[in-house]
Amino acid sequence: MSYDRNAVVAKARSWLGENEADGSHKSIIDIYNGHKPLARNYKVKYTDAWCATTVSAVSISLGYTAIIPTECGCNQMIQLFKNLGEWVEKDAYVPSPGDV
Repeated sequence: MSYDRNAVVAKARSWLGENEADGSHKSIIDIYNGHKPLARNYKVKYTDAWCATTVSAVSISLGYTAIIPTECGCNQMIQLFKNLGEWVEKDAYVPSPGDV
């Protein structure tokens, strides 16, 4: 399978403006919760922080879970990227479009 960095950016951009105030963020959480298995068997609540959940929902939506792991917690997601050898711990790193 080929992966498209621009697709990652486009999917994330499509959700700009989604928020808790009007509940529009719920569709992102629903995508995450609909994917099985759930990370740590945890179903994300609409009141939870949803930053890592959003990254996971992008991955799930595009079928990119082999390269963008699914997780609902930032620290756990960082560890998954480290396990894949994809984590860059370098303040001077300049990300490219599509980098998580």
